[in-house]
Amino acid sequence: MSGSKSVSEEERAPDEGAPGRPDLAVALDAIYGYATDPENWEEMSSLLDEIGAGADIEPVAEGMRAHLSRAEDLARRLHETAPDDNLSPAYCHMVIGRDLRVADISDAAREMLAPFCKPLAPGNPLLFTDPENAARFRAHAASVTQGAVGPVLLRLVLEDGEEAVFGYLVAEANLPEPLRRRFDLPAEARRGAIAFVAPDREAAGDATRMYRETFGLTPAEARLAAHLKDGYSLKEAAARLNVSINTARNQIKSVFEKLGVNRQSDLIRHLTELSQLATYISAAQGEGDERPVPSAPGDVPLEFVELPDGRRLAWRGYGRRDGIPVVMFPSSVSSSYIWSAEAEAAARFGLRYIVVERPGTGASTADPDLTFESFARDFEYFAEAIGLDSFQLVARSSASPFALAAAARLGPRVHLLMLTSARLGVPEGSRTKPLGMLGAFFSNLRRYPWLLDSTLFILRAKMSRKFIRPLVYKFFEQSPADVALIRSTPGLEEAMIRCTMETIAHTYAGLLRESQLYLDGISLDLSGLSAPILVWHGEADGVVPLDELKRRLAELGIEPAELRTFAGDGHCFLNRHYEKIFARLAAG
Repeated sequence: MSGSKSVSEEERAPDEGAPGRPDLAVALDAIYGYATDPENWEEMSSLLDEIGAGADIEPVAEGMRAHLSRAEDLARRLHETAPDDNLSPAYCHMVIGRDLRVADISDAAREMLAPFCKPLAPGNPLLFTDPENAARFRAHAASVTQGAVGPVLLRLVLEDGEEAVFGYLVAEANLPEPLRRRFDLPAEARRGAIAFVAPDREAAGDATRMYRETFGLTPAEARLAAHLKDGYSLKEAAARLNVSINTARNQIKSVFEKLGVNRQSDLIRHLTELSQLATYISAAQGEGDERPVPSAPGDVPLEFVELPDGRRLAWRGYGRRDGIPVVMFPSSVSSSYIWSAEAEAAARFGLRYIVVERPGTGASTADPDLTFESFARDFEYFAEAIGLDSFQLVARSSASPFALAAAARLGPRVHLLMLTSARLGVPEGSRTKPLGMLGAFFSNLRRYPWLLDSTLFILRAKMSRKFIRPLVYKFFEQSPADVALIRSTPGLEEAMIRCTMETIAHTYAGLLRESQLYLDGISLDLSGLSAPILVWHGEADGVVPLDELKRRLAELGIEPAELRTFAGDGHCFLNRHYEKIFARLAAG
């Protein structure tokens, strides 16, 4: 029809009640929630790949590194700073009593909130100049006092009508103790008090200006963001909005572009600093049992060997102290903690089972220049320090190249080398062959080093049993035999969660560095290797398929003295057949 034109999905009027203009708070919440859900990591990185095609991402990388460093410092200060520390705090705060009078306020918080409130000072009532903001604050405060789970985001309306996220409200009694001590309030003033906590900006004006900027989301993009914020997956949100998954992907890609391409540093600052505060506050609000806990009675304690340069290697000894010496190198995502069933079996088979944590993993000091050969030198010193003259060496999964390098350096002192579920290269795949979580990790590391740094930062910040549990299963998504084994074996899932949490409890530098070594390609000088090599592998291993393992061994010129496979078992076959492994080691 003459004069008519089609109306695109983005140009249609929003549904009644749907956002009619860019909603910064919803968008930021949606993107943060979407990006920090492990289920979405592969898709998120794929979207970023499309966004970044042909673009210079180095400015993004620099911004990410700077703000991750700032957030890391924030976490350190919250955990470690004493009340009398004269360093300026990395956060700002305000405490409101039950009578809604200001009990305590920092200069930065006063400056941040001044445009929205009447004069703020201890003893003054908290009065907002805009009735809508006053109503919002009262509603948020009521939610906190009624026992809301986790911190509550404080959103205020700006002069131009836009909405901004300023920080978090939390019951004062539920704040981390180092933060509470800074307030120096009498006990009476603390009862029923509410705290406002936010990252301390360099200048409140900058933050206000940032929040005033429009991000140009269309109504359709805002609706999608709202659904993601409510916890729906991209597929579920598309179905509820009656659009195709491809349309939803295009919309969320547009949201990423509008929120990230021109304002990466501002967005990253919000996501890293504000979410880090939320994570730390949440830990004090009843989630403490989800964080790493001290060793329980009966646990094997950590021991340490100090290296010549002052770094330390952490290790645990299981089994019998006078037993057959066996050293085990765990995978990159495992500490020296082992499943109690294995520890008991090591003793039954008469082994002195020594599990060593590599630099930057668990409690071992990080080595920024870590290589396979440098670890072999560290391990040689370690073996001499604890009096290992002759021993057998076992490696699990990604520890295999480190074990090969160590065995080559120590020569005849290693009289048997066993590689179990050996991983000797970066997982392969294509767009027509799903990579799984492990493959996506390496693919992302190649394309976006800063993204992997951020992902691991988030992993540490959100670390809890609740958060790690689905990651354990996500890791084995390409290996159904392993998922079935973990689900059917009492105690195994919990052991995997614990050793994963221990792995990055102090730093994720080791995991990141080892991943980079894999990405650079494995090249080893094995001329000093004299020990027979046993290779044991699950035939149903979906993490390292058997054919890939055989090809990798051939590339390294390794001819195993024994290649034993286990029908129907996957990458975790050793958790089913550990007694067979120990029997073979006991036989020498």
